[in-house]
Amino acid sequence: MKKNKIVREFVDTEIKPEAGYEDILELSRDCKYSNCTHITEDDCAVQRAILEGTLSEERFNAYYKDKNEAEYVSKQKNKTKAIEYMKQRDLFKRS
Repeated sequence: MKKNKIVREFVDTEIKPEAGYEDILELSRDCKYSNCTHITEDDCAVQRAILEGTLSEERFNAYYKDKNEAEYVSKQKNKTKAIEYMKQRDLFKRS
């Protein structure tokens, strides 16, 4: 039962992939561009925080990976396929 709830929440497009990364969201408010990807843009507050050591590169990489996976799953028209993808990536282990 708990796994089904996780699946519904994860494939639900209303779920924000940034949940749990409020620190990165807060930093991103100071980026020069509102649509900053935090990868190549000039004057990126997130990249600046990584360079200054106030944000670990590992944490940013985890954020970026989670965000990309959530976007991939939410775009799937076939939710069964999306769920199978989640199983392969061990996303059910999250609690």
